[in-house]
Amino acid sequence: MNCIKKVFSIVVLCFGILMTYAQQAPFGVKGTVVDVESYQPLAGVTVTIANSQLGTTTNDKGEFYIPLPSDKSSEYLIRAALMGYDAQELNFTLQTNDTEFVSFALKNADAVIEEVVVTRRREKFGELALLEERKKSNLMVESIGAQELSRKGVSDAQAALTKMAGVAKQDGVKNILVRGLGDRYNSTSLNGLPLPSEDPLYKNISLDFFGSDIIQSINVNKTFNPFISGDVAGANVDIFTKEATANSLEVAVSGGVNTQTVGKDNFKRIDGTNWFGTLPAGSKAGISDLNSYDFKNNWNPNNQKNLFNSSFRVLGNRRFMVSNNPLSVFFVASMDSKYRYADGKVRSTSDAGTMLSDRDFVENEYHVSKTAMLNLRYGWANSNVSFNSLYIQDQVQRLTELEGMNFPEQTGDLEFSRRQQVNDNHIFVNQLLSKLTLNDNWTADLGVGFNYVIGNEPDRRTNSFLIRNNVLQYPMNSPNENQRYYSDITEKGLVAKAILTYKFQNENNLDRRIDFGYNGNILQRDFNAYFFNHRILNINSTVTKDNVDEIFNNNTLGQDFRLETLRGGSNPFLPNYYVGKKRIHSAIANGTYQFNDAFTAVLGLRVDNVLQSIAYDGNLPDPTGKNYAEIKKNYFLPSLNLKYALNEKMLLRASGSQTYTLPQFIEIAPMRYADVNAYIEGNPFLIPAKSINADVKWELYPTQSELFSVGLFYKLIDNPIARVNSNSAGNTLTYVNVGSEATVFGAEVEVKKDLLRSASAYGENVLSAGLNVSYLFSDQKLQSQIAQFKNTNDKMEGASPLLVNADLTYKLAFNNFDLMPTVIFNYFSDRIYSLGTAGYNNIIEKGIPRLDFVTQANINKKWGVNLKAENILNPSRELFMNFDNGAPKVIMEQFKRGVDLSLGVSYKF
Repeated sequence: MNCIKKVFSIVVLCFGILMTYAQQAPFGVKGTVVDVESYQPLAGVTVTIANSQLGTTTNDKGEFYIPLPSDKSSEYLIRAALMGYDAQELNFTLQTNDTEFVSFALKNADAVIEEVVVTRRREKFGELALLEERKKSNLMVESIGAQELSRKGVSDAQAALTKMAGVAKQDGVKNILVRGLGDRYNSTSLNGLPLPSEDPLYKNISLDFFGSDIIQSINVNKTFNPFISGDVAGANVDIFTKEATANSLEVAVSGGVNTQTVGKDNFKRIDGTNWFGTLPAGSKAGISDLNSYDFKNNWNPNNQKNLFNSSFRVLGNRRFMVSNNPLSVFFVASMDSKYRYADGKVRSTSDAGTMLSDRDFVENEYHVSKTAMLNLRYGWANSNVSFNSLYIQDQVQRLTELEGMNFPEQTGDLEFSRRQQVNDNHIFVNQLLSKLTLNDNWTADLGVGFNYVIGNEPDRRTNSFLIRNNVLQYPMNSPNENQRYYSDITEKGLVAKAILTYKFQNENNLDRRIDFGYNGNILQRDFNAYFFNHRILNINSTVTKDNVDEIFNNNTLGQDFRLETLRGGSNPFLPNYYVGKKRIHSAIANGTYQFNDAFTAVLGLRVDNVLQSIAYDGNLPDPTGKNYAEIKKNYFLPSLNLKYALNEKMLLRASGSQTYTLPQFIEIAPMRYADVNAYIEGNPFLIPAKSINADVKWELYPTQSELFSVGLFYKLIDNPIARVNSNSAGNTLTYVNVGSEATVFGAEVEVKKDLLRSASAYGENVLSAGLNVSYLFSDQKLQSQIAQFKNTNDKMEGASPLLVNADLTYKLAFNNFDLMPTVIFNYFSDRIYSLGTAGYNNIIEKGIPRLDFVTQANINKKWGVNLKAENILNPSRELFMNFDNGAPKVIMEQFKRGVDLSLGVSYKF
């Protein structure tokens, strides 16, 4: 608690010092905009000064303020406009050293009421509206909406987040790093309710599942508040799904190629798979007798041609009136498929730089994903209820071949290995959400969801052969070098929220309220794995790379090889398994007090009652002797968020909080999972980490479309968890609490700027730019009995000291035609891929740039055309290691991804 008090004191002290620089607001015009019939305030109204770039949008109270020059008396024409209403213009004169007050009462422009409501909801997620929401928010929330996703050609949530300050993607890792903190330190939610992971190796669901077709906006909370999960230290990513906007039906199709893949005549597809991505034949082993070889799929892969990427989608919007209230229906169905081909090098060395392994690798990958979503929303009297049903199927078919020197038994020995792996994952999410206005003081935010996950890794086939004197032979070292593997995971989760808000009425209409309620997250995961190893009995069998089926079959079973599982005794077909259960009940209390127009404080407390248990019977000895591990704790998680308006355009924010990080099921269970180049093992002795977080940020909003912000952040993590090389034989990774504490601090700068704005007869032409730059410093103390670290202190894994994201967009308006080309640039500096142990230095991931170009056109408001060129620079992806004895740097892994080119067309009925 002393640490918490110190951090809170530092935050409040820094905030207080900076507040002394508050300035008087400049002179200008302020006022309100209301509906002429209901006299209710209108939010999101665009208010502009004629013949100038000055303007803003109204807040949820219908209020606006526009600063104006105060050096002389001037006459102005001010205009208020909102889709679905007749625009209104008024003249006023600003006297020297004066602030003028102007009110607007807008009239419905002969549109039915539900069209007005829906239009306002659509505009709420435009770039200008989201920027205004960010400005008004009492919390440090960064958002990206559907409009910005479209402009930047972003195809999914993961790509969207890498455009934000302090967010990066690590190659070969499914999820994002936020401020240098990886998957286990982040959390993901959908419409405010927690989401499960589809992959046992990760805490968070893979964000590339969420295509831009279903994303309305994405909120990123890098600071903590009681309404998000307490199991977070990096960021909470909250994805909001789309709702109906207008009566329409849209169909779209696109095709493309990867420059490194198209035209390949040696691309291999795994037997049993197909283009549509249905579950492969023989997804269950179906073996009940080790003396019968009844597997459904062949070992030998098939050649694949016509390696063209494709995408298909259909979107529908429909609105009805039910009892004079709007009911909206939105649905989307899509399918995307991509081929990837890569070749490169994989190496390993001794700690002195002597080469132990030097292999060429080729990777053939086909990725297909299908999405279907239905949203129903019914609104009445400032209340609404909605139902969301989302289904995602994601399948990756990956065939990898490696050939070369690999820890040879004698000089000149080479090795050829092949791994054929299919990951077939299904996610079902159903949510019932409601926001109710009970009276002038009370509102309720309610939600319940059921999540169901199915993850299959069916019939993973691995082969390993020894090449001696140019002759292919079977190795006799271990039966698992030729293996068929099956695993399945099912997870069921129930999530809920119930938050009541009481707003204190006051004559100045200041934001004063209390929120209190409950969050619940209850889930169970069942994981089963089956291993079928092939023990070689006859080493003299003739072997070639493409006749494996002639070696492993019913006729040769018992003569050339024997089939084994990891189980002995009377039932060798029992799976290795774990059953993980998690139950988190959370009490929430939050108070918001706006002292005056400038200063607002938000004080929160979240109390989490956590019970996480795992029962297991794995393929490794259990070091605890109990086949069971449990974490049972209560966490008291305070948070403080402060906001001070230096003037109408300038804000100062500060935040302080405490959170925790739980180890994941797979990190605890002593199971051994074979990856392509390493083994991964769990550690049942892991304990949760705790984090203290502090942030300070200054924001400037020069115009309604521009932003300049500078932020500083600090994190102190007790008992941080990391994945490291263990001291066991082979390249084996495990999870440990690496030391007593880790420190992370850094700075983020963000700029959104209109470089050029001009008017034409067909609309505005705008050249705009965005830039964010992040600097990060991390340091952790390294102590572990499991991992013998090379250094006593080091940076955190995946933490790039420098991140840069930039984009440049030119929006051009023509007669019945809009064109919007965008250039996007990303860069991360060198970062640690894995920490050095047992005398080895760290493996470093080389920093690389990325350049994308996207052009979009809309024709007659019906046709859409989209042209993309992604990864234009096509840099070499490299992992390397340096050595203390002066030996040359060794590139441990190297390959390229190729350039992705695509052209898409859409039509809206």
